Amino acid sequence: MKKMRNAKRLVLLTALCAIISCGGGGGGGTASNNPTPTNPNNPSNPGNPTDLTMRSGDSRYTKTKLEDMTDKDYLKDFVFKEAADKNEIKYEEYGYKLAMGYRNFFPSSLTTMDSNGITYSSSPTTSSSKIVVENGGIGLSVNDRMEYVDSSPSFHAVPYQELKDKLDFAINKIITQFANKLPNLREIEIKEGGTLITFEGYDGKGRTIYLNNGLEEYQFGHYNGTPYGVSLNLTGNGDIFKFKNYIVSIGENINLDDPSNKYTKTLKKMINPGTDVKEGVKITGSKNNQIGIREIGGDLGGTNYGTIELKGNNTIGVYMRNSTISNYGTINVDKNSTGIYAIYDKDYDNDRGYNNPLFSNYRDINIGENSTGIYVYAKYYDLGVAAHSGNVQNDNIYNGIRADENAANAVGMLLDAGEEKSKLSNSDSNAFIWNNGIIELKGDRSTGMYLTGKGKATAENTGGSRPSGMTTGGEGRIIIGDSKDVNRPGIGMYSDNPNGRIGNATDYAIIEIGKNGIGMAGVNKTKVENAWGTIIIKGDNSIGMYLSDGAVGSNFGTIKTEGSPKNAIGVFVGKDAEFSNDHDGEIIIDSEGGAGIVIAGGTVSNYGIIKVSGGAVRVKNVSPVLAVSLSDKIMPVKKDMRVYVDSLGKTNPIEGLANLGLKGAELLIGAEATEKTNATEVTVGKDVLDPFNKSIKESNIPYWTVGSGSLIWEANPEIKDNRVEKVTLKKQSYTKFADEKTKDVAKGLDEKYVVASEKDKQIFNYMNTLKDAESLGKVYKEIDGSQYINVQQRINQTDNLLDNQISSLQKDNVGKAGHHVETFFNKDKHDFKTEEVPNTTSTAFGASYLFNNTDSNWGAYGGVAINNYKFKDKGHSKESVSMLKAGGYKKLDLNIGDLDWTLGGDVFISQNSMKRRIMTDKVYENKADYNAYGFSVKNEISKTYELGENGTIKPYGALKLGYGSFGKIKEKDATIGLDVKGNSYYSVKPAAGIELGYAKQLTDKTKLKASLDLAYEHELGKVDHKENEIKFINARTGYKRKSAKDESRGNLSTGVKVRLETGRFNFSVKGGYDTKDKNAHVGVGIGASF
Repeated sequence: MKKMRNAKRLVLLTALCAIISCGGGGGGGTASNNPTPTNPNNPSNPGNPTDLTMRSGDSRYTKTKLEDMTDKDYLKDFVFKEAADKNEIKYEEYGYKLAMGYRNFFPSSLTTMDSNGITYSSSPTTSSSKIVVENGGIGLSVNDRMEYVDSSPSFHAVPYQELKDKLDFAINKIITQFANKLPNLREIEIKEGGTLITFEGYDGKGRTIYLNNGLEEYQFGHYNGTPYGVSLNLTGNGDIFKFKNYIVSIGENINLDDPSNKYTKTLKKMINPGTDVKEGVKITGSKNNQIGIREIGGDLGGTNYGTIELKGNNTIGVYMRNSTISNYGTINVDKNSTGIYAIYDKDYDNDRGYNNPLFSNYRDINIGENSTGIYVYAKYYDLGVAAHSGNVQNDNIYNGIRADENAANAVGMLLDAGEEKSKLSNSDSNAFIWNNGIIELKGDRSTGMYLTGKGKATAENTGGSRPSGMTTGGEGRIIIGDSKDVNRPGIGMYSDNPNGRIGNATDYAIIEIGKNGIGMAGVNKTKVENAWGTIIIKGDNSIGMYLSDGAVGSNFGTIKTEGSPKNAIGVFVGKDAEFSNDHDGEIIIDSEGGAGIVIAGGTVSNYGIIKVSGGAVRVKNVSPVLAVSLSDKIMPVKKDMRVYVDSLGKTNPIEGLANLGLKGAELLIGAEATEKTNATEVTVGKDVLDPFNKSIKESNIPYWTVGSGSLIWEANPEIKDNRVEKVTLKKQSYTKFADEKTKDVAKGLDEKYVVASEKDKQIFNYMNTLKDAESLGKVYKEIDGSQYINVQQRINQTDNLLDNQISSLQKDNVGKAGHHVETFFNKDKHDFKTEEVPNTTSTAFGASYLFNNTDSNWGAYGGVAINNYKFKDKGHSKESVSMLKAGGYKKLDLNIGDLDWTLGGDVFISQNSMKRRIMTDKVYENKADYNAYGFSVKNEISKTYELGENGTIKPYGALKLGYGSFGKIKEKDATIGLDVKGNSYYSVKPAAGIELGYAKQLTDKTKLKASLDLAYEHELGKVDHKENEIKFINARTGYKRKSAKDESRGNLSTGVKVRLETGRFNFSVKGGYDTKDKNAHVGVGIGASF
């Protein structure tokens, strides 16, 4: 009878797992109860084992409602751009930028009104009589750098009266001098939500406002321009001034229930505020919808050394947007609330050296019912947003996130990773949260760490190195208390993110679960890793690791029971899930009615140790399929269980199958035996199969099937006397899994496979592990050599780069005989419409040379450039083009007015070095060196007109005829290397444009020159649309790749250059934009004439 009760309990728990597998907690479906970032499901535990329908579930976390917050209008990260219409300044626009001089803005007497110390980035020019500043707009954005407080680092050093007097003067002076620049201006209307003047603390928040100097009481009053001879009215309900990107330093207690508290009043004078809370300070509130402190925008984060205690409903301790904070204090929130609420929804260029957004909690966050300790939303998953919580002090005191027994449905840390990729950055980071202190949630159905969304992301429980002097402790600990209902488990770590990974990541990482709990749970193709950590099951009806809906799990560490809980399961492997108990993995289950592994439609590979009492496996039947059974008949079989067999003999059978009452099971034969051979048929023999034949014989399972664990390889078993005598693995053609675009690549791979080297086999072996055609198709595209599609373009771009440098040198030295040299540095960015062609950035440096013979109107020129390309592909490939060019020109007289005709020609040679990087399971780098050459003939007809004393305008028309060719490209010492047939291109490019020039003699030996060039050019030749033939080395079949026809042939080119000449030397800066491939380029040059 006791055994029967135990069996019933295990059936009940298995049904619990089946329900999770079928419904609650899954992802990617369309049913209303599927998990979403705002309404994730509860992975239900079992109910009636005969009722396996999808349960509706309930929310695993309650998201704090920003829309209900007090002062909700002050939660945005404002990013302003210059207004297109300076007479109507709209939302997130500014009219004019200006700076206050460090030393001469404030006169000795504040009664003197002069124009000193104000510099505009662009001079006001409007002739309108009225300017309107709309809601969310800024009239004048002032970079003040705190000069008006005598260069002090903060307002703290200035008495209030002096501060008030200087602010009054500064606002009066800025408005007055702005009005003086616009004599027709009579009215500025500042609508509600708009601001006339913002004093900028600059983006990094390097300036601080202290609460104890009375600034919160400051009001400017009414502007009166009469004493200054200004007739200007300020109308509307908006603000005269605000502080933008400043930190508020809080050195005294704040009661948020009092609407007149200093902090709240100061915030109303701020845009994108930061906060610094001093030690010993208490920020308290008892009302609903309150926020303790805010940190919005900027590179430099805030700090909290105080205590934030909010007792209301739907509150936030620290609200953060596109910024960082370090919490060294205590944060206490109650129901439906969040300790730290972080939003990262701003795109930026992470390649420019900015630190990844990172914030840390070093002390304690205490949360209530339906509340979250740390919530992070990352819109762009690849910008490296990271959040850390927890700390272990030398006396073994753990800091982190806690909730008591009354705080049901609490979440420790939650990361919602958006699926958008940054458009401005070339970063390959992913969003990341980790705990290396404690997350202790004692309440019902709580979750320690929660990963959701669809972007690439990681959540880890890590144990850092132990503090000095400690020999025990120091673990990253997640402790989940008992849950009341087996259908609503508490979970240590949970993920429904299909591109996510959760990890119990180091030797010191521990997850403890109580009654009706799950240690680590993953659904929806997520990855779950107990990587050297420990999962401890302390309560009845609990599971160490749960996998379903295509989740992939592994155990390098230990999953064990403590205290002999009843009905405990080490690992549950549900629908389409995969689990590997690796070489160092241990599953130790001492549990009445327990199980080591339960398989319900998933696949198990066992390389490690499984020690259990009460049976090794429990299962759930799945839909019937046709398969080859061991009786050598074709018949419907229910594959209640799948057992993975490493074909090199590294896996162990699972013991204890005899009493399970299974109808059928399947052996999945892995492709490991193919790793060291190029044969397309490989036999798995008795030495590997005998241990499994013994297990089959003892299992009492009537029907066994044999299948393949690899998409590429078919398994054909030879069965005799109900034994698997051998299994022949037969390779299928890669073309079977290819689409129209990749079928030729797949055919080449078939040929390459039989001659593959040991290095090549690394990628082929990786492909053997893939389970679906979509994943295999991605590998085809990764290795097909898309970097070689536009070789001609990169050669032509470098040729044009040198052309432009030499042409610029000619324009700067018109009529100057002798030798002229200029070095240059250029940075370009190229985006392409063709999906297969990776975008690039490039940096080039080199030198150009010109000899002018002004007597005979001819000259010679040359140049050298090294152009380094970086590809925005998965592996971040690189190519260097080193080019040498030489040529000459002749100016001819057309005898048609003052038209100038310049005829020129040149040749080039280049040496190119490619580092093609392939990203599969790891990065492989293939190198190739190749040469190129070419020539061009150029014609230009122009006429120059004088514009006053210093200006010129030159309309022109031009035609360039060019040809280029590159030799055969063969990758050396490569992993699945490529052989690219040499090819050529030709260019026929007419152009028309206009060039504006300005020259100013500053001194006898110093001249300033500036030019603006606007041109349209159209490529009639074949540069972009050439087709290149590629094949795998030692394969016969090649394939062709070319850019799409919709790559634009026309290009609108703009260029700006400023050059300073002093004596024989010169310095220049330049920039421009080409519409063809969205090329924004900048450069600098240093030159000499002799």
